[in-house]
Amino acid sequence: MSRSVYRLWGPLGTNGRLHGSPSFADELAQRCNGDLNLCVAAVSKWSFGQQLEHLYLSTHYVLDRLEEAMAGQHPKGRRGFWGYGLLAGGFMPRGVFPTIPPLVPKSGTLDHIVPLRESLAKRLEQLAWDLHQVKAATGRSRHPRMKYLSASEWLFFADIHHRHHLAIIRDILKAAG
Repeated sequence: MSRSVYRLWGPLGTNGRLHGSPSFADELAQRCNGDLNLCVAAVSKWSFGQQLEHLYLSTHYVLDRLEEAMAGQHPKGRRGFWGYGLLAGGFMPRGVFPTIPPLVPKSGTLDHIVPLRESLAKRLEQLAWDLHQVKAATGRSRHPRMKYLSASEWLFFADIHHRHHLAIIRDILKAAG
């Protein structure tokens, strides 16, 4: 799990603090300069911009779930079959899991991406967690398919999900030439 956090955040702050400028957010912001309309149906039904918008939406979603788990909610909730599979396998196969409705991108344009990017930046600046707190949190939060995940498991999920969609974006760019 620590490895996933380091991949998402880069070097952590003092005492393992999840600082407000993680590398994943910088990487997403840099991608906003790409051709958001670029779409290669053989790779994904979503455009480059829709993939990016989905990553912003899902990052907010994961932070919501982390807040629930860090607050100690649902301490007796258990992981489901898909949760065990994701955590054991460490990857998400393409096209297997339909996107949950609140995370379906609207347009993939800057009109929808910029407000998500700005609100994420503000939200990350206000984070007050360190890695030790995350690992020690006893709460869990519900994922629609994986059931209840701990705060640590949500960060592991975020890393897997983030890399999954960045790989799709790379494949869109590669296929488009």
